[in-house]
Amino acid sequence: MCPAGPPHPLMPRRIMNNDMSSHPMSGAGPALDAFRHVSEASGVRRFVGPDGARVSYLTAESPQARIGQTILLIHGAGMSARSWTDQLRGLAHALRVLAIDLPGHGESEPIPEATVEAYADAARRLLDTLGTRPVFVAGHSLGGAVGLALAARYPEMVKGLVLVSSCAKLPERNGALEGLLQSLPGPIRRILFFSMARRILFPLGASNRAVRLGMAELRACRPEAIGKDVAAARAMNLEGAAQGLRVPTLILCGTRDMLTPVALSQRLNDLIPASRLHLVEGAGHMLPLEASEPVNHEILDFAESVVENKPRRRLPGGTTRSIVRRLFDSARALWRRE
Repeated sequence: MCPAGPPHPLMPRRIMNNDMSSHPMSGAGPALDAFRHVSEASGVRRFVGPDGARVSYLTAESPQARIGQTILLIHGAGMSARSWTDQLRGLAHALRVLAIDLPGHGESEPIPEATVEAYADAARRLLDTLGTRPVFVAGHSLGGAVGLALAARYPEMVKGLVLVSSCAKLPERNGALEGLLQSLPGPIRRILFFSMARRILFPLGASNRAVRLGMAELRACRPEAIGKDVAAARAMNLEGAAQGLRVPTLILCGTRDMLTPVALSQRLNDLIPASRLHLVEGAGHMLPLEASEPVNHEILDFAESVVENKPRRRLPGGTTRSIVRRLFDSARALWRRE
């Protein structure tokens, strides 16, 4: 989740400190227990680093991986590696999949000061420890910004970048509205926060499963981690980094995303030279959960095209567009630029 838009001013100040247990699994209930069972079954949990700076990640792979490359998945704000459960299952036949718990999230230990760059450095340390480079990187929401920072700071580590429901810089927020909401009692702010988050993260018609699992993740996140994520997102400005990026990049966005709307993905597409934008019709912000099949398909198609150095485009079911269709698409693109 990328902290943009209305829900974040609703984060209760008291909850951010002591209103919830400091244990990462507190208050989530049976929905999260079921989610943990499903997601942990999708991959193996491992840890790297010493006590005090330990980083956790989930990994899944097949000995017969079709593409034979590694992809690092970076979750959004208020989430963890478990939010990639459908990608751990759906990509492992073709790629070695690593899904990191950013510091302070999931089973990873926190860091004193969290920024997009500090999160990117944590991802770099994981890859260095595992001796894995270069890799594909896919980031959702705030995780997309982390992936962008990683690719800009350490381009030798990133073979291709996938930005899902993400942005380089957040629009200005409504300070007056935030002040008004912060004046409300803590319990009311907490109720409003989760109610608004549900409405903004997921469009009407999203599957019950996606909503249940996404909200369970959000409720399970350490309150202080959400606060650090919000601060990191508000402080970031990666537009310069995006302009200097020379990594093949795929940008995915749902047409009904209210948190990081299509305009922000279009801005990314304008900034990043070697990028392509794909819109998922009818989907909202939580694409990895609510539109997992299209997301997985686009990631695999992108990875194959980068590895083979071919601008190939596949349709659902694995069929390739005909030469005539590709020529037509190219002609139409040229006509639009004139």
